[in-house]
Amino acid sequence: MMLRLLGLAAAVLAATAASAQRADSGRISGGADDDLPPAQRLRIQQQLAAALGSPELRRAVAARKAAGAVPLQWPLRALHGEGFGYHGISNYVDHDPAFPGRVLDYACGARTYDNAQGYNHAGTDYFLWPFPWLTMDDGAIAAVAAAPGIIVGHNDGHPDRSCAMSDLPWNAVYLRHDDGSMTWYGHLRRGSLTTKQIGDTVEAGEYLGLVGSSGSSTAPHLHFELHDATGRVVDPRHGNCNAEPEHWSPPQAYEDPAINTLSLHTQEPEWVGCGDGSEGAMQERTYATDAIVPGTTFHALASFRDQRRGDVATFALQRPDGSEFAHWQHDLADEDLPREVYAATVWTWIHTMPVDAPHGDWHFVADFHGRRYTRAFFVGSETEVRAAAVMRERAAVQALTPAQHPGRGDL
Repeated sequence: MMLRLLGLAAAVLAATAASAQRADSGRISGGADDDLPPAQRLRIQQQLAAALGSPELRRAVAARKAAGAVPLQWPLRALHGEGFGYHGISNYVDHDPAFPGRVLDYACGARTYDNAQGYNHAGTDYFLWPFPWLTMDDGAIAAVAAAPGIIVGHNDGHPDRSCAMSDLPWNAVYLRHDDGSMTWYGHLRRGSLTTKQIGDTVEAGEYLGLVGSSGSSTAPHLHFELHDATGRVVDPRHGNCNAEPEHWSPPQAYEDPAINTLSLHTQEPEWVGCGDGSEGAMQERTYATDAIVPGTTFHALASFRDQRRGDVATFALQRPDGSEFAHWQHDLADEDLPREVYAATVWTWIHTMPVDAPHGDWHFVADFHGRRYTRAFFVGSETEVRAAAVMRERAAVQALTPAQHPGRGDL
């Protein structure tokens, strides 16, 4: 699968006043595309059929049967990080068999894609946001089993930054569930797959691997695919253009508007697209900070998923006593953008901390879609800021334990 972050390399949007509704800079993402050519899909199906034909797997499968359809649970888990969210969904299953440019998702929308070679998107793309490469390299987000089952196949060893739309093998895990259905978890990070082997059982929510960008992929994401007992691709989401019953429990929303992160930065983050720089260098530079020295300028950043025109977000920077130092709003209508909704966006606003700003714990606060988001940060002298940074680094190291990577204690 290929992940295409639409607009990820787009020019920074024009700026107006820092406290106005219009952002000083912004980035948009259309999310993920993929390409799983027929030849590669056939190889995977042959691999799985051979495994299921072995005596060991036949016995394991015979011992596990379900009376009805197995419900699916959320297939991702954050292992560490400070955000409120970490993903966006860019594409669903394409229900229009024609191509190219003939697409139809389960809700009768166009949130999917096909290509001129005859590939109609066959899964759901969950991409990492807002710093996908850094999040991948940090090993922050895991793919987990959507239902109990048996491992019937896995592939590993393929690079995470190939940046090509072609017949490239991916790293993946394949599960067979008790109702005969199968789930595919593709584009996992090289070397991160569970240590469990073919024939081993897993429980719902169990670690399978880290979200990566292997195979025909241009940015980190999970391609999740469901097949029924006959091998037919199934869209797990029920809608007006998909009569298949809902498989997710609870159901996943078509649009899920939320703020993924609030953060502060000493300067504008540097973004990359797939292929920008060498494999080791291709990673965002965030310049993130949790401490501001009075008299310095900083960037306040908010990242969204499914941001729709007309949905107003309200922001504030609050002093230690709760009073507001700054207050502003943001709406897509304030920006020169053509679409009504974007799968993922990032906006920044520039502020200068007054020289006489009170020292202590401040808060970056946002209200969006009926939810309040709060991110604490510290304001103080350079000595106090350095001391606070050391404490945060120690806390971060202590927070990373093998228990956060079930089945991968060596990560």
